[in-house]
Amino acid sequence: MAYFPQLDELAIAANSRRLFEGMLMYCDWENARDLEFVNDLHNLWVELLERTNERQLFITELEGLCPSAKRHKILKCLNEDQKQNLIKLLKLRKVILGKYRHVPRKIALIEKIKSL
Repeated sequence: MAYFPQLDELAIAANSRRLFEGMLMYCDWENARDLEFVNDLHNLWVELLERTNERQLFITELEGLCPSAKRHKILKCLNEDQKQNLIKLLKLRKVILGKYRHVPRKIALIEKIKSL
């Protein structure tokens, strides 16, 4: 049987095309998972924000009670805890926004690759 080098090149090209399409499908799947993950993170952030706001209402009600040394210590502790929770919420929000910005860039890159 005669050897035809073009057949090898055609086989490589055919396999490369399937590999390329498979890579695009994987990227689409990964982008969908990233979006789902970011939405879940956002929902968690909203829940944490609601709980933080409820705690702040509780602290505000405590501040309206008659002054005492014990109440002052409790409020000091609760306010410090509230401050730390707000810092953590802001950090989490920053991560979520970073992910929200990252996913559209990946999608745009994939669309650009598809158009080649």
